[in-house]
Amino acid sequence: MPPDAEPDSGSAPQLPDGALRSALEFVVLVVAAGQKTRPPLVFPAGLKPYLKFQALPGAALAKVRAVVDADADFLRRLGTVATTDLVDDVGMLWLTRPDGWLAEAAALAEAQAAAQQADDAATVLRREQKRREAAEAAAARWRVDLVLAREQLDDERRERANAETALRQARADLATARARIAEVERMAQRKVAGAEMVGARAEAIDHDLAALRADLAAVTEARDAALAERAAVHTGGPVDLERVRVLLTEALTLAKGASPKARRKQRKPLAVPGGVYLDSDAATAHLLRSADAVVLVDGYNVAKLGWPTLTLEQQRTKCIDAAENLARRWGTLVHIVFDGASVVGATADRRRLVRVSYSPEGVTADDVLRAEVASIDADRPVVVVTNDQAVLADVRVAGANTVSSDAFLAAARR
Repeated sequence: MPPDAEPDSGSAPQLPDGALRSALEFVVLVVAAGQKTRPPLVFPAGLKPYLKFQALPGAALAKVRAVVDADADFLRRLGTVATTDLVDDVGMLWLTRPDGWLAEAAALAEAQAAAQQADDAATVLRREQKRREAAEAAAARWRVDLVLAREQLDDERRERANAETALRQARADLATARARIAEVERMAQRKVAGAEMVGARAEAIDHDLAALRADLAAVTEARDAALAERAAVHTGGPVDLERVRVLLTEALTLAKGASPKARRKQRKPLAVPGGVYLDSDAATAHLLRSADAVVLVDGYNVAKLGWPTLTLEQQRTKCIDAAENLARRWGTLVHIVFDGASVVGATADRRRLVRVSYSPEGVTADDVLRAEVASIDADRPVVVVTNDQAVLADVRVAGANTVSSDAFLAAARR
């Protein structure tokens, strides 16, 4: 049996209606006081006829009791605001209904009946006045609870409005995303159609590539023949590398069916950004890190300037390490040329980022630099690093940019 329900009359002690007078009159006083608040206190309709009474007549006790017992939620709310200042012990047990409350209330009711016989009328009036004041205070507290509940309801309504706004925005975003997906799908379909066209073009490119490979084989054969001829004519003497380059160019021109006298396209040097001095660090950095530029380095010209106290082998190593550092930082394509392929250790270095070569026997690194500038495609920028004035003058005429060995070292060491 739930603790808030009264047992059947035959199974437990009975609690007279008169013993609950303080609790029942407290109920009426709380409801009456609650009607003066705005908004008024909500109460069972069955209590309305009794709100005009200051003290309940004996006949009304049972009816008020029945109305309260029929509304469990209203009864629980009364129990939360009732205190011993407002209600006697029997009434508190009836309102709060803890375990075993009925037997305890019946015993207290008998004791109170005996005690009430000794109380005079003045004492009763004072007690009733005190209870009335306490009931009004309880009704005020109830009003506060109602205001708090309404504020909570307003907060929940605002949260719901915000959630609905977010939902509408999410739906709009979803519609936008779907439209974007449809557009991407249309673009993909167009790309597929384009890929089919590219496939047809690829076949034509493969055909042209095969022809170019045949041309390259013819050029390679012409180069080997030219080198063999020059070696036979100049046995024991220096090799004219620039002449070999010229022969190779002529062979390539003949392989493509063009006239050997066709003029070579003139290289244009890289432009330096406005406001930058030609010999400044900014100009050096701009030239050395330019896209697709080939940086040709006069090896010993840089190495002897940068590490004059070291051996030649150590100078070469230091120079290559510095160039590696620059290539790693800026992605620069660097080709270092040293004098003398017969130098001990000249073929020992195999660098991942920097190309290192040595001039053939009888050919200086300066001549190799000039020949490299002449052989590189004129559409590709070339930057030559040296302090040799003769080399600088020749490569500038060929359209190459120049950087001093001092500036190159400063950039590589940063």
